[in-house]
Amino acid sequence: MKIVGLKLVYLGALKIENFKCSYCENNKAQNIVEFGNCFHIFWIPMFPLGRKTFMECDHCKRTIMKSEFDHELKKSYYENESKLRRPLWHWSGLVFVILIVIYFIFLN
Repeated sequence: MKIVGLKLVYLGALKIENFKCSYCENNKAQNIVEFGNCFHIFWIPMFPLGRKTFMECDHCKRTIMKSEFDHELKKSYYENESKLRRPLWHWSGLVFVILIVIYFIFLN
């Protein structure tokens, strides 16, 4: 039985229109997809740990990691990065633990 661990959670995707794929050189839309790692205890998320971002071509399905993005792709990613926010429930376990600690400190 796994008590603690990491969970990879889908955060969202950005569709970038008319961007040329570096592999197949097709001008179809590109998808920038982002996943977030979350530390959990008993499947209750405690806090986020990091993100995994990559681009997938709609035509050839080739994926490129964020570290391999060219200048134009990085620019379009950072312009739209605010659309890929972490959900608040990634912090739910930590908030719960803090509330329990505050309860025992001040009410006992």
